[in-house]
Amino acid sequence: MRMFYQLPPVGNPVCLHSRGQTLHGQAQTDSAAATLLSSEQVRLYASGTAALAAAIVAAMKVKSIEPAEVILPAYGCPDLLSAVEFAGARPVLVDIEADRPWYDLTQLASAITDNTVAIVAVNLFGISERWAQLREQAEKNNVVLIEDSAQYFPGGEEQQDWQGDLIVFSFGRGKPVSLLGGGAVLANAEPLLELLPQPKKSITTFRQRLTYNLKAKLYNAMILPSLYWLPQSLPFLHLGETRYHTLQAIEVMDQQYMDLLPANIYCYQDDASASIRREKISLMLDSLTDSSDRPINLPRLCKVEANRRLLRYPLLLEARSRDRAYLRLKQAGLGASIMYPASLPKISGVNHLLDDRQSFPNAEDFASRVLTLPTHTGVSEKDIDKMKNILSELE
Repeated sequence: MRMFYQLPPVGNPVCLHSRGQTLHGQAQTDSAAATLLSSEQVRLYASGTAALAAAIVAAMKVKSIEPAEVILPAYGCPDLLSAVEFAGARPVLVDIEADRPWYDLTQLASAITDNTVAIVAVNLFGISERWAQLREQAEKNNVVLIEDSAQYFPGGEEQQDWQGDLIVFSFGRGKPVSLLGGGAVLANAEPLLELLPQPKKSITTFRQRLTYNLKAKLYNAMILPSLYWLPQSLPFLHLGETRYHTLQAIEVMDQQYMDLLPANIYCYQDDASASIRREKISLMLDSLTDSSDRPINLPRLCKVEANRRLLRYPLLLEARSRDRAYLRLKQAGLGASIMYPASLPKISGVNHLLDDRQSFPNAEDFASRVLTLPTHTGVSEKDIDKMKNILSELE
C-alpha cells in the first residue's frame, strides 16, 4: 500500500487571494460564469444545501398547495432530502434510467401530480441531465425546474446555457469551485428571484477571517497527495462517508466567501490542463481490452461534450469487479471512490422521510457498480498510467 501517497477523490485548492471586487462589485474576472454570478439575478447562501432549500421554498410559493411534493432522483446526495425537509415539502423519488446518471423519463412523468411544485434534476459528476425533455415536462405540468449544479461548474472554454428555472450551486469542500462553504441560486426569471428567501447579512469579524484563512491553508495542504493520507487515516473526520445531515437554517453567505468567490471561479476556469486530464482518462479507458469486465465509460456513453468539465470521472463495472477495482485503486493511493453506497431510501438516517421498502432497482444497481476516478489538478499522467495498469489486470 502506498500509504504516504494518496490522491483525494476530489479537491481543487482554495485560492486565498481576492481578484478584483467582491461578487456584486465592479470589474472582477474575465470569466463569463463569474460575470453571471455577479448579476442581480443571484442570491448567495451559507451552503449548497441552504441554496437548494431556498429554491424549493420559492417553488412552493409559486404553487401554494398542501402537501407540496418535490421530485428527486432515487440516486443522489442525501442533502437533497435535507433541503426538502427544511422547506417543509414531501420528497417523491423517481428511479434513474438503467446504466445512466439521469431520470427515467417515463417514471418521472408518472410521478408528477397536482401537488408537485418542483422537479430537482442533478448534473451528477458534471454530466448534464437531458434538460430539453425535463423542460417539456415542467412546462406541461406547471412546475418549477430546479437545476442542481453542485457537482458542475463550466470551464473557461465552455459556453454554458443554464436550463433550470432556478440553478443551484455549491462551493463547499470537494466541489468544482471550492471555498469550503457557501452556495448560490441563480434565477432565470425575475419573479422567481423575488420569491427566494433573503437572509440578513452578518458582519464577519477579524477572528472569523483569521480562522477561515488558517482552515483553508490547512485544507490546501491536506489535499496534497503527500499529505492526504493523514486526514484519511482519522476516522472521526468521516472522509468519503455518505451521511444525512439536517439543515438548521437558511443563512446568507459570509462576506469573506463573497470576497474570494470571483478569484476562485477564475482559478478553476484558468486550469487549461483540465480537459487534457479528462481526455487522457477517457482514452485510457478506451485502450483497455474488450472483455466482460471492461469498465463502461459513462461520459462516453452519455455523449458528454469533449470540453465539459467533470468533477469525477465515472465508470460502471460489474459489482464484484467494481469492489475489487476500488480496493486496488485505493491501496495504490489513486483517489478512486464509490460515491453514494445505496439509493436514497437505504441511506442511514432518512427513514423518517422515506419508506425504505420502496424499490428503485436501477438506482440500486447503479450504486453497486459505479466507480469514480479523480480529475482534479493533483492527478498526474503517471497516476493515470497506474490506473490503467490496475484496471487492465481486472480483465
